[in-house]
Amino acid sequence: MALIVLIGSQAVGKMTVGQELEKRIDGKLLFNHQTLDLFADFLGYSKPAFMLSDRTRKELFKAFVTNLENNTTKTIIFTVVIDFDSAYDLEFLQDISSIFLEADQEVYFIELVAKLRTRLKRNVHEDRLKMKPSKRDTKFSRRELLSAAKHARLESREQELNTLFPPVKHLKINNTKLSPEEVCDRIIEAFQLE
Repeated sequence: MALIVLIGSQAVGKMTVGQELEKRIDGKLLFNHQTLDLFADFLGYSKPAFMLSDRTRKELFKAFVTNLENNTTKTIIFTVVIDFDSAYDLEFLQDISSIFLEADQEVYFIELVAKLRTRLKRNVHEDRLKMKPSKRDTKFSRRELLSAAKHARLESREQELNTLFPPVKHLKINNTKLSPEEVCDRIIEAFQLE
């Protein structure tokens, strides 16, 4: 049993890589908008919506590690955007990794990075728009992506994840020119997941 966290900025390809990884390992994808959009539909993209979404995710993870005999998969593949200058975001990563580590389960952080131009193209990809209703307002989504790129630190510094989360296995992949299949090959090979 394990937690695989795909970390990266908006439209970097986390969900797409997660969907491909789901096909190749005994894992099930929970992408960040599945919980966030539930609450945002009522509360907007407000602080309470984000907090409720995070609380729901943590409760799911706690139930997962204590429900081995009934789980439908061995691994949760989870996607999230992290601002590395946000104490709240780093604490969230610490909390979710601790849930699994304290249950003697593996945790993997895979950080995906890509050039802004590539992310802007991916931002309007039909699969992204199909799976994430909140991204269908492409003008708003583009502004949000550009604003986050300017005002948040969405990429870790060299060795930062190793320093902050020493018991967690890490991998950083620039997937600007890689297919989801190639990214999954690297993840599976690095961590021997098959």
